[in-house]
Amino acid sequence: MTSKVEVLRALKLLFEHHKALDEKEVLEKQSQEQSQMKERLAALSAHVTELEEDLDTARKDLLKSEDVNVKLQRDV
Repeated sequence: MTSKVEVLRALKLLFEHHKALDEKEVLEKQSQEQSQMKERLAALSAHVTELEEDLDTARKDLLKSEDVNVKLQRDV
């Protein structure tokens, strides 16, 4: 009987060890994916900032063009 109990304990420990390893592999994968998502988010954020700056420039150019048009219409 003792040997069966020892075998069962050993199997239980082995199972728990494999379970812990699997959880570690899962956590490492999630950590890697999280790092990639952070990098992607940073890149997208920088792109949004660039687009906002371009939009601001375009708005300023539009206002200048509108002013020029108003002045030209007055002259005509």
